[in-house]
Amino acid sequence: MAKFLGIDTSCYTTSAAIYDGETGKVYEKRKILSVKPGKRGLSQSEMVYQHVRNIPEIFKNLNTYINDIKGIGVSAFPRRRADSFMPAFLVGKGCANVLGSTLHVPVYEFSHQENHTMAAICDFPNLWGKKLYVMHLSGGTNDVVRVDWEDNQMIISDVMHSLDITAGQYIDRIGVALGLQFPCGKELELLAAEGEHLYNPPIADVKNAFSFAGPETQVQKDILSKKFTKENIAQGVLKTIADALIKGLTRANLDKERGFIAIGGVMANIYLRERLMKFAEKYGISMYFAQSKYSTDNSTGNAFGAYMRYKSESLYCK
Repeated sequence: MAKFLGIDTSCYTTSAAIYDGETGKVYEKRKILSVKPGKRGLSQSEMVYQHVRNIPEIFKNLNTYINDIKGIGVSAFPRRRADSFMPAFLVGKGCANVLGSTLHVPVYEFSHQENHTMAAICDFPNLWGKKLYVMHLSGGTNDVVRVDWEDNQMIISDVMHSLDITAGQYIDRIGVALGLQFPCGKELELLAAEGEHLYNPPIADVKNAFSFAGPETQVQKDILSKKFTKENIAQGVLKTIADALIKGLTRANLDKERGFIAIGGVMANIYLRERLMKFAEKYGISMYFAQSKYSTDNSTGNAFGAYMRYKSESLYCK
């Protein structure tokens, strides 16, 4: 029974996963990095320290499933471009290379963004090799990219990005200001569900890009003014993000022949998914999401990607 290992050491989570090439089942373990209350993230050195401590625990908890490994996929960098580098990913990369040498199996290096994308494709394998758009929204990324393929590898080109902070940073900064624990996405979503649609912060009007710094500044001022409840603030922030995304995507004149995958931790939010689905239905776009549990940082995509790359190289036939 051939299995494939995925590893991801991101800015938020240490994770490993096993993809069973025979059954398609996924076994995964992850541990969110610890951030002190009131803080809005970690330094790279803090991330590396926690990943080094977490990796042995993660693998111990996966021990039952780690056998007959035929290939390893790992997030080696944030995005597939020359200037994309973070020390946190070196922990996972180093671990993968040691295991690859020890087990005498190939190691496939992916970007963290590709890992998220493949986590969605894992549920829609017919999308592998197809021309796509991918919108990646997280604490560190706010991209819409065009995905083409060459030799079963993604060729990524930029369509839109944020000019300043990301939607994830917007959520986390406002969440921390409201007294929530970082990362704040889930708590802010629960808070927003109690809102009364009484708060409408502005959205930035920029062409071919997103911008959330201005709206964040205004919301921070409104929090200090105490004119609005926490619930209404949270609800207004999510509405602002949805409105900005839809406005930008509408202007982008997307090719309807390409499928559209929305990924990243921000896209675990049910409200944002619903708004994007309505947008897709209106404009005849085929919209796909990863399962909510695979929208946040995990390594399932890397495990699945290793399987697909291994299979395509004719080393393994299902």
